[in-house]
Amino acid sequence: RSSGESFRLLTNHRMPVVVLDRRVAARNVDSVRCDSEAGAHALAQHLVDLGHRRIAVLTGRRNISTSIDRVAGCRRALEEAGLTLPDEMVHWGGFNYGRLNQADGLRMAQEVLAAEGERPTAIFCANNFIGFGAIRALREAGLRVPDDMSVVAFDDLPEEWVSEPFLTVAAQPAYEIGHRAVTLLLDHIAGDDVPSGQSIVLPFELIIRRSSGPPPVPSATA
Repeated sequence: RSSGESFRLLTNHRMPVVVLDRRVAARNVDSVRCDSEAGAHALAQHLVDLGHRRIAVLTGRRNISTSIDRVAGCRRALEEAGLTLPDEMVHWGGFNYGRLNQADGLRMAQEVLAAEGERPTAIFCANNFIGFGAIRALREAGLRVPDDMSVVAFDDLPEEWVSEPFLTVAAQPAYEIGHRAVTLLLDHIAGDDVPSGQSIVLPFELIIRRSSGPPPVPSATA
């Protein structure tokens, strides 16, 4: 979680700790993360530039900073374009891992498809596994990506995991995040005179692939 309560016992006992991929409300605790808000903004801006006006957001738990930041980035991009992100278009899940996250994505995308009213033309997923679950839900509903609905996601996957990368993503430098975090931790363990409470925010890379395209053209009515 993003509250400072989790770190009080550790800091009281002078236990070195560095947090990855979170903003933390705790002084004297180092954190290393990617710029989630800016990455989500870039992905949503990409969808807006393609012509999308209704975008659903599938994200993690409400009490995790990355969930909050990625929703905020999407909302800012839409507002800058004179659009809105209604609360009912934001679906909250849990940042789990692997199949659990895919199950969240599947469930939330099914909620999007089952909702009344005008269907969104694009889905923003707060991480790649949520994205995989969402794509599965769309395919099971007989919808094509991106012809019928575009999908974008935060996070990429290692090349060796995917033979043909498909998802448009805001890729965060996972290796660099881990390297910087452990370097900080080792410095603290060694007793080096390193200032605590550092917040290191690393840039993302927008990678546009085949999962995003223009919104479908409405069919003509008689």
